[in-house]
Amino acid sequence: MANFTTEAAVREKFQLIDTTLVPAALVETSIDDAHADLLRFLDPVFDTPTPEEALVLSETFLAGAHLLQSLASSAAFAGRRVTVGGQRIEPDGRFEALTKLALDSARRAWENLEPFLLAAPSVRALLLTDSSPVLGEE
Repeated sequence: MANFTTEAAVREKFQLIDTTLVPAALVETSIDDAHADLLRFLDPVFDTPTPEEALVLSETFLAGAHLLQSLASSAAFAGRRVTVGGQRIEPDGRFEALTKLALDSARRAWENLEPFLLAAPSVRALLLTDSSPVLGEE
């Protein structure tokens, strides 16, 4: 089935006007990834040629989350820590900010999608476990 959202909708919702930093191919890949994620959990009853507006909006948020995570990865690789005269210059906080926006967008998408899903996905990035002694520590 065709994607529910469009490049224009994602660009408008996330105010992504810079087509050099955010090329069309990146937006389309993010939409495809979001749609594939969504279809894994979507009740087939709602997979129609004219989806409900809530599905379109939710896929837009999910695509935005994928896109922001890609931009965060790019920022992480581009950021360089520099040491000058004993002073460390840290890379800017773009990675953290973009990652937070991505998580917030994904959370909002999955919350809005809840009535349309057969089962809700786990969106936890990691699971914490109890600490245990390492190398003979008590």
